[in-house]
Order: sequence, then structure tokens, then C-alpha cells
Amino acid sequence: MNWDDFLEIAGVFILSAVKFGLAGVPSAVFAKWSFLKVLTVTISGGITGTIVFTFVSEAVIKSYKKVKNKIVQKNKLDSKPKFTLTNKIIIKVKQRLGLFGLAILGPSVLSIPLGTFLGIRYFKDRKKVMSYMFVSIIAWAIILYFFYHNIYRLIFH
Repeated sequence: MNWDDFLEIAGVFILSAVKFGLAGVPSAVFAKWSFLKVLTVTISGGITGTIVFTFVSEAVIKSYKKVKNKIVQKNKLDSKPKFTLTNKIIIKVKQRLGLFGLAILGPSVLSIPLGTFLGIRYFKDRKKVMSYMFVSIIAWAIILYFFYHNIYRLIFH
């Protein structure tokens, strides 16, 4: 393996860790990689991204709560929680989709960082969030491989 091959694999790996369905898998397919190579690189990138963003999300949430608590303690005037439009939307999405729906949307439509953050933020069980995301990443890698592979064949053949 030469340097160019390494950079190509690293690029797809990083894309898969961040924008799995819209950048990682299509770039691997359009690079004319074999089915096994596409799955290996994109799935490992997606799983690595999920692990990294799980711990980053937990740290961000903890830091936010500390800062929020300090602000609330200083301003005890408004101690009641506010029920905003954003809160209503979040609750409806959480109730209707659940972790399963979020895991399906995460790698394919949203992004791995956003899907993981929302999973950790609203479902809290790290192992469960990661497990659902891992299964979704594997399933989406297979589905998207065939989708993009057929599109590539239609356009370029």
C-alpha cells in the first residue's frame, strides 16, 4: 500500500466517522472499492466516530450542566423550568421516534456526531445508545453500498 492509498482510506474513514451516509459510503463506492473494503473502512469509521462522539457528548453535557447550575444559582429569580417550542419539539421527537428512530436517522440523515449527541442527551444509557448506533451503521453501510453502487452504474455505465 502506497501513501496515496493510505490517504484515500484515511479520508473515507474520517468522512464515515462524521458524515456517514452522505459522504463516507458514497465516496468509497465512487472510488470503485470492493464491497468488503467499503464495508470495512466505512463501518470502522462510523463505529470509531460513535465512540469518540459519545465521550465528547458526555463531556459537553456535563460542562453545560455545571455552567447552567452556576448561572441558576446566581439568578434564583426564575427557578421554574421554561417550556419552550424547542422543548415541545424535542419531547415529541423523543416520544415518537425513541432511540431506535434516532439510531436509524443518525448515520443516514443527520450525522454521527449529532445522532450520538442527541442519543446521549436524551437517553443517557451509553451502552444502549452505542449499541443501537453500531447496528444502524452496519445496516446502513450495506443498504447505502447497493444504493450508491447502482446509482454509479446508472450514471457512468
